[in-house]
Amino acid sequence: MQFTPFVRAFYAFESPMFYRHHNHVSDVIVIFFAMGTHQGDPLGQALFALTHYKALHSIASDFLSYLFPSIVDDTHIIGFFFIVSFAYEHIQTKFHAVGLFIQPHKCLAWSPSGLLLDFNTPSQFTTS
Repeated sequence: MQFTPFVRAFYAFESPMFYRHHNHVSDVIVIFFAMGTHQGDPLGQALFALTHYKALHSIASDFLSYLFPSIVDDTHIIGFFFIVSFAYEHIQTKFHAVGLFIQPHKCLAWSPSGLLLDFNTPSQFTTS
């Protein structure tokens, strides 16, 4: 990929983060980051967006009648309710392949008919 040398210049080596507790001014702890990006790192956000897009593009081609609108890491699945669980399982697999992980406890399926889908047990449908 053409971005690899540029990205490697920033992330090829561990980067130190210095931490000092406000009550212990003389004690400085150094934490070395070997994976991921730092909070607020603009390049990190761009790399996440590229990775997220790659996974979503692949998913969208497998579920042509579905929509997958996303805002940063909040991804929605819009489609037929009883097939959403299949799309959800597929999205988990595609995200995992690029190093992204879904938090099932933050997921919910909603239907205007009142059906709810618990993503901790995707095969169970309940009514509210």
